[in-house]
Amino acid sequence: MTVTVDDLVVDSQIADVEEIGEVHGWRFERVGPRCFRVCLTARTGDVYQLEVECDGFPVLPAAFHWRNPETGRLDELADSPRQYNFFHSLGMICAPWNRLASTEGGPHPEWKQTSWQHNEWTRGTVTLAGMLLRIHHELRSPQYWGRAT
Repeated sequence: MTVTVDDLVVDSQIADVEEIGEVHGWRFERVGPRCFRVCLTARTGDVYQLEVECDGFPVLPAAFHWRNPETGRLDELADSPRQYNFFHSLGMICAPWNRLASTEGGPHPEWKQTSWQHNEWTRGTVTLAGMLLRIHHELRSPQYWGRAT
């Protein structure tokens, strides 16, 4: 198997997520060469698991799925935070660096995946560690009001 520059970038960035996660107490699990899971705790004690698929990254944005650790199901509304600016009512993270927000069926079809790093709403968040830190921040913020219902 040939290793590409993108493979090395993804591997390095996933290692950064694991390292930063140790500092913040995140449970981290690598589930494939371009996929990992991480558990984040909200300010109320609610725990969320994300499954992050990085195929195509960094050219394309990663896909951030809310995952139910008991059933393994992805993207169920009950496994996502209640809606506000950053967390969409469809149960997804509303950011250009989340592939699910810009693909067909997502709330922002105007966000082009191939130019996600230059989208003004990215606000400089272009590394996987930065993305997880942003999600962590939002879950700990006063705007967080619990799980979606």
